[in-house]
Amino acid sequence: MAPANVLYAALLVPMVLYLAVTRRRSRRLPPGPAGLPLVGSLPFIDPNLHTYFAGLAAKHGPILSIRLGSKVDIVVTSPELAREVLRDQDSVFANRVMPDAGNAVSFGGVQNIVGNPVGPMWRLLRRLCVHEMLSPSGLANVHDLRRREFRSTLRYLHTKSGEPVDLGAQMFLNTMNVITSAMWGGTIGSESERAAVGSEFRGLVAEVTELLGTPNVSDFFPALAPFDLQGIRGKMERFRSRFDLMFAKIIQQRMKAQQDGGETATDFLECMLKMEKEGGDGKAPFTMDNVKALLLDMVVGGTETTSNTVEWAMAEMLQNPQVLKKAQQELDSVVGRDEVVEEWHLPQLHYLRMVIKETLRLHPALPLMVPHSPSAASTVGGYHVPEGSRVFVNVWAIQRNPLVWNEPLEFNPERFAGDEGHKWDFTGSQFDYFPFGSGRRICAGIAMAEKMTAYSVAMLLQAFDWKLPQGVQPDLSEKFGIVMKKAAPLVAIPTPSLSSAFLYITIVRHRRGGDLPPGPAGLPLIGCLPFLEPNLHAYFARLAEKHGPVFSIRIGSKLEVVVTSPEVAREVLRDQDHVFANRVIPEAGRAIAFGEEDNIVGNPAGPKLRLLRRICVSEMLGPSGLSKMYGLRRREFRSTLRHLYMQSQCGTPVCVGAQMFLTAMNTITNSLWGGKIGSESERTAVGQEFRALIAEITELLGRPNVSDFFPVLAPLDLQGVQKRMRGIRTQFEHMFARIIQTRAKAEQDGGEASSDFLEYMLKLEKEGGDGKTPFTMINVKALLLDMVVGGTETISNTVEWAMAEMILNPRILEKVQQELDQVVGRDSLVEESHIGQLHYLRLVFKETIRLHTPLPLMVPHCPSSTSTIGGYRVPKGTRVFVNVWAIHRNPRVWKAPQEFIPERFSGDDGQKWDFSGKEFDYFPFGSGRRMCAGIAMAERMTIYSLALLLQAFDWKLPEGTQLDMDEKFGVVMKKAKPLVVIPTPRLTKPELYS
Repeated sequence: MAPANVLYAALLVPMVLYLAVTRRRSRRLPPGPAGLPLVGSLPFIDPNLHTYFAGLAAKHGPILSIRLGSKVDIVVTSPELAREVLRDQDSVFANRVMPDAGNAVSFGGVQNIVGNPVGPMWRLLRRLCVHEMLSPSGLANVHDLRRREFRSTLRYLHTKSGEPVDLGAQMFLNTMNVITSAMWGGTIGSESERAAVGSEFRGLVAEVTELLGTPNVSDFFPALAPFDLQGIRGKMERFRSRFDLMFAKIIQQRMKAQQDGGETATDFLECMLKMEKEGGDGKAPFTMDNVKALLLDMVVGGTETTSNTVEWAMAEMLQNPQVLKKAQQELDSVVGRDEVVEEWHLPQLHYLRMVIKETLRLHPALPLMVPHSPSAASTVGGYHVPEGSRVFVNVWAIQRNPLVWNEPLEFNPERFAGDEGHKWDFTGSQFDYFPFGSGRRICAGIAMAEKMTAYSVAMLLQAFDWKLPQGVQPDLSEKFGIVMKKAAPLVAIPTPSLSSAFLYITIVRHRRGGDLPPGPAGLPLIGCLPFLEPNLHAYFARLAEKHGPVFSIRIGSKLEVVVTSPEVAREVLRDQDHVFANRVIPEAGRAIAFGEEDNIVGNPAGPKLRLLRRICVSEMLGPSGLSKMYGLRRREFRSTLRHLYMQSQCGTPVCVGAQMFLTAMNTITNSLWGGKIGSESERTAVGQEFRALIAEITELLGRPNVSDFFPVLAPLDLQGVQKRMRGIRTQFEHMFARIIQTRAKAEQDGGEASSDFLEYMLKLEKEGGDGKTPFTMINVKALLLDMVVGGTETISNTVEWAMAEMILNPRILEKVQQELDQVVGRDSLVEESHIGQLHYLRLVFKETIRLHTPLPLMVPHCPSSTSTIGGYRVPKGTRVFVNVWAIHRNPRVWKAPQEFIPERFSGDDGQKWDFSGKEFDYFPFGSGRRMCAGIAMAERMTIYSLALLLQAFDWKLPEGTQLDMDEKFGVVMKKAKPLVVIPTPRLTKPELYS
């Protein structure tokens, strides 16, 4: 061989060997036990598979492979590798491996949500579950059905006082009844028939879950599956046939009831039958098999997981009496013993929530989760994972990891307290705590599971004291299966602890559509009218403490509903926004409005509202509209600066609210039409006339009016409010006519066309609308009035509140001025362009409208059809108040909620609270389609006003004056006593003020 060839061979052979070894390593399976030929490790597996896998992980590492029969399984036991599977490669590992028994019992093979591969069908099924049955509004719709079942359990346990009770079995029955009632219980014939259906279901579900957890030769050796050697498939197919007959009977009953003219139910079955009738969502078909498969998913998937968690929680607390005592003390503090705990109490039960979280840490319902299966060969932790292999994530072992959890085997709910503990939630974003899974396959029923588990434990602990039978020791041994069970059922003895036996036997009857929310009784004819307090927002907040986060109150002949929690506010403003989008306008508002429903405030949701809102947001209140009018705004702010400087030279106290009202008024009217209103004196005269009228309008709008409480008396106008408002409207009519005529004459005389808001509206009026909706001169006048009335007091009051809070908290005022000195200095005046750099001042603004929301009860909403919120019926046409003032002071959300702390809005946590209306514990400008159209203008003008006042002047109270922070409720929130302070110039050059 030639020397060159020898050299090439010497170089080539090592290279080939290196590539072969590298390729082999790159496709190397994770380490694991060797096993035996054919059967692998099957003879050695322990019944408690989760602990067996954890033991193997201690030997082979955080990712291991194990051959069970002819199947390769991969087990992941570390947060880092769980993140790889469930987040980083979620798209690859999103499919599931279904056991043969699961396929046999499922309708149509994989027509259910558990086994369906990711795709259009799976997305449709999940959307139905999450958005319809398991969403906040879906859960609220069946609240009274849940309440009925829980009260039934309460009565039963009361009859067993002093006797041993199998808690797991009892909570299984309770959960089963709740879930079946939520799916179809509203229209299942008589009470006895409902009980019979529930009893049959309980038997079937118990057998199905037992077989799903039974080791099956068909799963370990798929080639033998057609022979069904253990008969499991045959049994499951028979169970499916029985389920089929039961579902068919339920569906036929529903259809017959509707054909007979019965009222349409609002449960999950109704939603699915509607979808089945439509044939799907246009992307995936939806058949009767899907209906039945989803019904079965809900029943089998939700019962044992919830009831077992309740049983584990109770067992752990009986083992740890100090935890049980602390949970009961919290219940006594929040609820007391003179009434039964309700779902609306749950958000206040912080310690109980920690107990549930700790229970799910130690005893996750599915310790190995439902196995994932890669749709393509992949790499996890540097090891090869073949396509189609079964991948277990041992969440049980991960949540007991001593590197993460201090004393991980101890039951310690306090580990979830504080900022550090709050990071562990049920979202699946933390991979050392994810009891409900993570990624796109995260459990769809988290909201329902959390609510039902917490409510079950709360009811058991509030209504009873519990002890183990004499001589029995707590047994916390586990039994692995499709879900994690106690090896020995928890048997305990209840002793009633409520103040009256009557509380245990009260029967909750289901009323179609639900009951009205609770509330004060009131007097005949006049309701609670004599008891109303001037500060309605604070009065409603106190009623909510007694009656719950959604309550009803009758004022005169009118029914009002008041919402005082983020969860129920979300139902009104987001989940059912289309139902609650209309407004209730007081008689005074109707009298002042041009065309009553031709303005943006009172117009019902529809094409006209969308046009009016688009005009406002796109033209005047959008970024380009605001930029066009900057010169006019700057002129008015400089005029205010000159006036304040003159007052400071005399040492004269200034009424901040009144001065900022004038500034806001002049700024807004100038933006509307100020470019073409003749002379400066004429513009000033128009502004003065407007100021007087608006002051009277806001006073009349906030005045209690008999016509609103007794609509039948509205035509009589007993207080003369409507008459005076119509008179004011006539004055506005003349003023607008004069302004419009002046504009038209200027253009006829060849004057330059203006580019303000009035000009745009006149052009649109001349065109007759946008081609879809007409736009008339009445709309022009109505929108002008909306802008003037809606923008002035809200902005000026917010500036006044912010100044008052900073004078009360000098540290904050000093910090704002330091920021202004750093960004702008004292040698030039602050401009709007500086606002983006004034980060701390923006925090001050956000905190001001948290504590002093301009519209504390918002403009009342009105459902266009009878609806359900918080589990209660809200009739069509009811006036619905959302007490955003109380929600913004909720101690569950806000630390020291009564304190003025701008810093709470800093950092990543604080930044989530913005003005988008997405967070329902902070939405000062509202949310949904009725959200304030003028957010950009309000934010810009308020911050610029504050920046100018604080950069140009120091401020102090007059000698001997105390600052009064009392509120005065009205159409907008005012200070009860105006803020009067003395300005002292702080700029370096006096000419800056002139």
